[in-house]
Amino acid sequence: MPRLSLSAVLTALPIVLVCAAPALAQDLDPVKNMLQTVVDALTGPIGRLIAILAVVAAGYMMFTGRLNWPLFLAIFFGVVLVFSAATIIDGFAAP
Repeated sequence: MPRLSLSAVLTALPIVLVCAAPALAQDLDPVKNMLQTVVDALTGPIGRLIAILAVVAAGYMMFTGRLNWPLFLAIFFGVVLVFSAATIIDGFAAP
C-alpha cells in the first residue's frame, strides 16, 4: 500500500474542507423540532400528569407503609430536575 506524504495530506486537507462546506450547510431543523417536541412532552402537560401520578403512587405507598425513603427521594428529585432542567441549563448559558 503506498504511503501518503505529509505534504500531500496537507495540500489535500484544505481542498477537502472547502469542498465539504456546502454539505455542512444543511438545515438541522427536523432534528431540532423533534428534540423540542420531546422536551415539550416531558415538561408540558404530559410530563405534569406523569409527575402527578408518580406523587400519587408514592403517597399510596407511604400510606400502606411500603415506601422506602430512597425511592421517595428519587421520585421527588426526579420531578424537580425534569421541571427545572430548562432553568438550570439557561443559567449555565447566560453570558
